[in-house]
Amino acid sequence: MFKLKNIVLIITANALLCTTATVYADSTSNWDYPTSRIVKAVKIENQLLMTTSTIQWSADQLKLFQSDDVFRQFFPALVYKVTDADELRSKLMFTNAPGAKFTRKLATYDDGEEIKLSIRDTSRLSNDKSYVFYTAWLHTVEGDSQISFRSLQRYAQPNGTLNDLHKTDDEIATITFDKAEVIDKKYKDYYLPESFNSPFKQYTWREETDDTKVKSYALINSKEELESYKHAAAQSLKFAPSGNKVRFAATFRNNGPSRVDMLVEKYNLTLSQIYAAGIKENKEEYTVSWYDTGLEVMSLMGLQQSGFEKFAITELEGTAYVEDLQKMSQMSNIDVIEIESLGQVPSGLHWLNERYGN
Repeated sequence: MFKLKNIVLIITANALLCTTATVYADSTSNWDYPTSRIVKAVKIENQLLMTTSTIQWSADQLKLFQSDDVFRQFFPALVYKVTDADELRSKLMFTNAPGAKFTRKLATYDDGEEIKLSIRDTSRLSNDKSYVFYTAWLHTVEGDSQISFRSLQRYAQPNGTLNDLHKTDDEIATITFDKAEVIDKKYKDYYLPESFNSPFKQYTWREETDDTKVKSYALINSKEELESYKHAAAQSLKFAPSGNKVRFAATFRNNGPSRVDMLVEKYNLTLSQIYAAGIKENKEEYTVSWYDTGLEVMSLMGLQQSGFEKFAITELEGTAYVEDLQKMSQMSNIDVIEIESLGQVPSGLHWLNERYGN
């Protein structure tokens, strides 16, 4: 792959006021491609696949994308991409990478599902540390299936959205279901809900998640700016017209809800993603994400021996009516609820709270 050495950033004059920007970023150093890569896969019968990738970046690579400059917010991303259409469905992901956000591109008749891990808080990446990207999958066919594990570069556009950078996509490894190590367990041992493998309960929120652009938050670079943004977001929800169904992200304080399903029922929510923080004994935080409110999360993480001292819901993403979100915003453990605006979809502020100590 040919990559230009210099990074060239072209931003239109009104970039700070709107979302229009053109970005070119290539480098012969290939800074997104991890210097250390270990990829493993295990399976349970013909129904569950667990993929675990452990990676590191060098100190020289980190220097290329660790910057406080709001106009140079480049960051690495990792992707699991199912090779063929509709053969594997992601069910749960976790990582210890800082500022982690997961994006799910749904399978179609022609293309397989894709899970992208964007590592937003590059300031807390370390060259002497290994980072894990784990995904649990439902296997939906009888034969073999393949996943391409890839790295790429992304860009957080000031006052705009998150974008992939052209021609920075590289394959790290290919994972095949047939060659995955067989674990001596049964699918029934996981006590998974009916919705987990029901063909009628997959991708129920497709219309809300396709073709969206995720808000970048690139202009938030201090505690004061974060608090100012939260205030503006709260005001935007408060004065939004009722009757409209909008995409939202709800961020919780230290003690999130214990029963997400009860919130869904009470406030008429349609959830596309659930986030939680798992805290280890050494205080390291793992970001955990899944979709199904009925899923017993720890059962699907059992092989990883999670060992969390604390586990709490941090964020919810989905769609709801404005008036229901206005009521939900009065909960004592709600930090802020953001709603979509100008075609930008919010994704929650937990990682920024962690970064700035809010």
